[in-house]
Amino acid sequence: MCQHPNGKIMTELIQKQWRKHSIFAAVINEKAEIISIGKTTVTEENDPTAHAEVNAIRQACQFLETDRLPSGYWLYSTFEPCPLCSAAAIWSGIDGIVYANDPRFKGELPDWSFIKCRTMLEQGAAIHQVELIENFMLDEIKDYFIRHIK
Repeated sequence: MCQHPNGKIMTELIQKQWRKHSIFAAVINEKAEIISIGKTTVTEENDPTAHAEVNAIRQACQFLETDRLPSGYWLYSTFEPCPLCSAAAIWSGIDGIVYANDPRFKGELPDWSFIKCRTMLEQGAAIHQVELIENFMLDEIKDYFIRHIK
């Protein structure tokens, strides 16, 4: 059984964000194996739902040929999941979310997390309970948007 949060997994995602300049997310199975990695592709795909978290969940479900992930699967993200991504986690059966950065450090970008992930998960708990670990390894990523997005 995987212990969360996992520094190795989050470090990999944070390094990808620094190198490839996109928010990254991954779906992790109960053995701490990365099942899928998604990056934000909204602009490239002309798809407003193509957030890193949604892309990672889509890929994991396609890989496993299911519309609901097995027990023990978690979602890791380099940024706080927005309401869309939080709802996708609930509907997909994700058991937990670990995220690194939050809107306090978004620089001049719009506030995608205008409804906190925690609030969305609390509101959706009747559908599926999702554990949340916030601001994990925040110091490794909090300056990203200030340095790279003007």
